[in-house]
Parts: sequence; C-alpha cells; structure tokens
Amino acid sequence: MIEKSSEIRQGVAATILSVAALAGSIYGGKALDYREVFIPGTVINGVDAAEHTVAEMEELLGEYKLSVSFRDGEPVMIPGEAIGYHYVPDGNLDRLMKEQNPLMWFYGTRHTREFQIPEEKAYNEDKLVSILTDLPQMQEKNMISPEDAYLDYRDGKFVVVPEVEGTKLDPDKVVETVKASVSEEKESVVLEEADGIYSAPEVRKDDEELCRDEEQLNDLAGARIEYELPGGEKKVLDGPVLRDWLEVDDDGNYYRDDDLWDEHIADFVKELAEEADTVYKEHPFTTHYGDEILLPGKGYYGYKVEQSDERDRLWEELDENAQLTREPVYRRTEAADPDDNHGFGGDYVEVDLSVQHLWIYNDGEVVFETDIVSGLNDSEHRTPSGAFFAYDKKTDTVLRGDKQDDGEWGYETPVKYWIRLTDTGIGLHDANWRGSFGGNIWRWSGSHGCINCPTWAMPTIYDLVYTDMPVAVHYGE
Repeated sequence: MIEKSSEIRQGVAATILSVAALAGSIYGGKALDYREVFIPGTVINGVDAAEHTVAEMEELLGEYKLSVSFRDGEPVMIPGEAIGYHYVPDGNLDRLMKEQNPLMWFYGTRHTREFQIPEEKAYNEDKLVSILTDLPQMQEKNMISPEDAYLDYRDGKFVVVPEVEGTKLDPDKVVETVKASVSEEKESVVLEEADGIYSAPEVRKDDEELCRDEEQLNDLAGARIEYELPGGEKKVLDGPVLRDWLEVDDDGNYYRDDDLWDEHIADFVKELAEEADTVYKEHPFTTHYGDEILLPGKGYYGYKVEQSDERDRLWEELDENAQLTREPVYRRTEAADPDDNHGFGGDYVEVDLSVQHLWIYNDGEVVFETDIVSGLNDSEHRTPSGAFFAYDKKTDTVLRGDKQDDGEWGYETPVKYWIRLTDTGIGLHDANWRGSFGGNIWRWSGSHGCINCPTWAMPTIYDLVYTDMPVAVHYGE
C-alpha cells in the first residue's frame, strides 16, 4: 500500500512539473514577442504604445492636423502629411524599448506605465505657405472690405446701419499666425481672434455721434408727407429732404432755424404747385368726333394748389412729425380723376369753333346741342380755346366792352342769360340780334369774343350748365 501511494505522489508531481514547464515555455515564448514592440500598459507622451514598434510610435507621435478658421466660412483642415509634418527621432524611443522587460508583459495587462519623453517635430514651411496662399480666402478678389456704420433713412425714420466687418485680411499675418500654431502643435486657430489679421471698420454702430444724429434727426425731421398728385403721380417730403433744411451748430448738433424753415416750406409748396397745377397748361381732350387733342393752356379749368393754406398745414404736420398720405390743399380741382375722360368726367360742355357747334353732355351722353357764332376771326376778337369751367351765371345782365377815353363803354349789350368762362369777359350768352348761327358767319361777322347762342337754345343751356361745370373750347386742333 505504501509503495502504491508513493507512486501516485510521484505521478502528480511529475504532472505539475510538466504543466509548469509548459506554462513557463508559453509565457517565455510570449515575452519573446515583446523584444521589438512595447508591452501592454505602455503609454508614451499620452499615446498608447502597446503592441507598437519604435517606427510605428514615431509615426503616431508625428500625427498632426490643424483646423484654420477664417471669418464667415467653414474651417479649413490642414493634414500634417500635406506639410511634411513628422516626429524627429532622438533615440528616446529606442532607449525605452531597450529598458523594458519583456517578461513584464502580463503585468502590463493589469497596470499602466506612463513615460514622458522630449519631442521634436518638423515640417516643410514651403508646403504650408503654398497651401495657405492658394486658399480662396487669401485671394484679394474674394475679400470683402469692411464698411463703417452709417446713418440712413429707412421706412420713414433715420436708423444707424451697423458696420460690416468684411473679410479683408493681411495674408502675411495669416501665414505668420498659422506657422506659430503649427510650431505650438495647436489643434485649431481662429484667425478672427488674432490681432491685426482682419481690417476693421473705423466707425461702429454704437458711435456716439451717429447715435446722437439719429436721435436729433428723428426728432426734428421725422415727418413723412406723401402727396397724391393728379394722374397718380407721387411727391414725397421726408427725412432726407428735411435734413437739408436743418442747420448744424459748431458742435455738430442739428437745429431748426424757424425763418429758414419757413422759406424752405414756401419753396417746397411752390414746387409742389408747379407739379400739381393743371390750370393754364395744355389739357388732353377727346372731341365729339373721337379725336384726341390737346387744349391750349389758356383756360382756368384744372387743379390749382392753394399755396397759403398748404404752407400752414404743412408747417403743422412737420411740427408734429406726421407720417401720412394726402392730396395737396387745392383752390380748384377737376371734375373727375384724370383717367375719367381726361378729368372732364361725364358732365361737360364742348364747343368746337371749327364747326361752330356746341354740345352739352350728361353722364357721357349728349343731352343738348346747337350751332353758335364765336368771336370774329382776327387777333383781337378770336375766341380763345382751352379748358374752362362755368365761372358764374347771371340772368338779365348787360355785357360791356372796354371803357373808352371819353368814359363811354365800347359797347353795352343786354342779354337774358350769361355764363362766364374767363375773367376777361368771355362767356356764353343769347344773341337776339342774330337770325342765323353756325357755318362761317364767325369769319366775317363774329362776336367780340363771346360765344353767341340762339335765343331759343340759351334757356336750356343755362339750365343744364351748372357752376364749375367743365367747358372745352377748341378749333379741332
């Protein structure tokens, strides 16, 4: 029994020795793998070196890329290999490889060993400069110059328009800054944060003078009056014009000189009247026969600005900084809008002196017509043509010519009905001394200038023609 038990113990021992020998052989064989690579747990300058050769670690330590951020654009990535960036071997990695104990490989799977060695990096500056100078952001033609903040007039008020930073830069300073970033192994560089690279506006939106001018101009010249003129045209009086009416003191402050302000208003209203008035101006007209003609600018029919009242109203509106749209203050207006029968509307009188005939229209339809006799065809008596209106109406009155040197009237003619067209005494009236009308009578036996109408027709004409009714008189021009 004793002999058998001893044999068993010897067998177990042999087995253990065999297993130990095998394990030692395997462990030792694994250690041989770490003669030229770093063992697990090895960290060099923050880089995991496990399983890497010295040559591989030189590549890993030489890895690099730089993000360059220009203004108003995506960052530009510059890979290290594009500029020949690399780690410069100095023997430290070889030293660490020689100093490590390959048999410690298993220990390294459980524990970390960190090493810090000096690093020297190098790159090709010419390649870096070439990459930078070829970038679109570095081309002069692509750069946007900065713009100063300024005062502008928009949507009825003065506003400070902010500055524009732009993208104009100094290429040499970009290269200098990026080189420094590479040398310092920075991962990114924001060029806008570096001093002196980008050109900058000289005046910014918070400029004291700009803000002061904005406040003063909106207070003194904040009105906006939009005038609706005949024919649909517009005339605007607003900040940019009003600013020129203001004075500026020695400190650059705007102020209003009331006397000069009044002169500016008067000049503006005069200009407004010149644009809006249609009296004494040629006036388009469609004749009874459908011809489009221009009535001579001799009549008082049309638009006429009442300049005194307009000045007073405008002064008040500017004083209140009003912003509104309106018509000028008129003394006279036309019967209809310009697009309605050229402003004559549907109710009007037409006298065609070339055919010696008169028509009265109501709602665009002829309601009455008659032959007439106009002024004698000479320079003194010829009836003026133009756009007129029924100035006033009288019955049983006496028409008188010019007063003579002896104090007597040139003529005195009683009439039953009288409709004045001009302030020089031209109008429509009955002529009971005439037995016939129309034709060419006016050429050899015309009136003193008035439009003679048959006695039977004049009562109807008088009833149909109301005060201010348009009257177009023409020679069929």
